[in-house]
Amino acid sequence: MESAINIVHPQIKYLIIHQNTSNVNKPAFLERPDIEVITTNTKGLSKSRNIGLKNCKTEYAIIGDDDLEYIMEGLINVLEIIKIDSPDFASFKIQTPSDELEFKEYPTEKLFFKDSHITVASIEMLINVEKIKQKNIAFDERFGLGTYLRQSEEEIFISDLTKNGLNGIYYPIFIVKHPYESTGTKPVKESFKYFLKGCVSERLGEKYRLPKFNSFLRSFKNTIFLYIGRMYITFTKRSYL
Repeated sequence: MESAINIVHPQIKYLIIHQNTSNVNKPAFLERPDIEVITTNTKGLSKSRNIGLKNCKTEYAIIGDDDLEYIMEGLINVLEIIKIDSPDFASFKIQTPSDELEFKEYPTEKLFFKDSHITVASIEMLINVEKIKQKNIAFDERFGLGTYLRQSEEEIFISDLTKNGLNGIYYPIFIVKHPYESTGTKPVKESFKYFLKGCVSERLGEKYRLPKFNSFLRSFKNTIFLYIGRMYITFTKRSYL
């Protein structure tokens, strides 16, 4: 985790959510005046994000993780963007080690979320915390690592932001280094993939059409899992902290 907090800057503070279910002691390197640690016995990435957003005392926040490293030049650019553009939320770029694949194919120019479909990972996001608190927006805790559904929390969060009238901007700027391989990029079984698509499309209020398969049984099976996913979201309670 030391690499995630290696930048010391007068305009930057760190808020660490320690989901301590194994009685792990706080390491000594976190004893710094610019670091606050909140210990909780909760589980799940979305729960952790929501605890962080709820307890954030600054106007803006970048969502982080414990296996990344911030890029100083990128963060300086973010501080300037906050001054000049004051975005409701924004996304940036993740840099991978030179011997690994690119995290994803990024657009090369500045874009507005209202005009473009932009996929976002949480660790490349900047959020105006004061505005999302005013709108009572948070991550849906049924989604994300540490839950049964395991992913798609960012897509849903961005959708909630835009549906509540918040304007987002993408900037082609690297702000963080992170390995390409992570828990979130690992493949899932096909049946679960379409169950998850059913969950996400129902949560977003969108229709989703299955691709054409060359097998009737495969098509039938995935259709069943898609509708089970829709039912799962319909009959489970949307949860926040």
